[in-house]
Amino acid sequence: MDLQNLKNTGTKITKHKIAILQLFDLYKHLDASKILSLLTNQGTDISLATIYRILAIFEANNILEKHNFNDDQAIYELIKPNEHHDHLICVKCNKVIEFVDCKIERLQEKIAKENNFKIVNHHLNLYGICEDCDKIQH
Repeated sequence: MDLQNLKNTGTKITKHKIAILQLFDLYKHLDASKILSLLTNQGTDISLATIYRILAIFEANNILEKHNFNDDQAIYELIKPNEHHDHLICVKCNKVIEFVDCKIERLQEKIAKENNFKIVNHHLNLYGICEDCDKIQH
């Protein structure tokens, strides 16, 4: 958790904001309901509306990135400057696996160059079935 980044935004630091940031140190990808469940289990009294407000503040201040991997809830993860990764998303259980592949990155650059296109940002999300869900099917 980088409290300094939060302080630099001029955002008021509260116990709820700190508690939510601490969860992102333990879990890479969280939705608002999971945050509520985890904090409630820790004995923290917080409403879902407060969680959504804090997530919106963090997103607006580039502390968290919001993903819509599926039709359910938005998933959030900490923004780590100068770190890039892509995602594998299970369509059965919504498990998210991060990966980095230099060959894929080079191929994207090659395709962009061939099309006289400069990439400034990208997200690669691959959807499939994770190993655990595949075992259940068979």
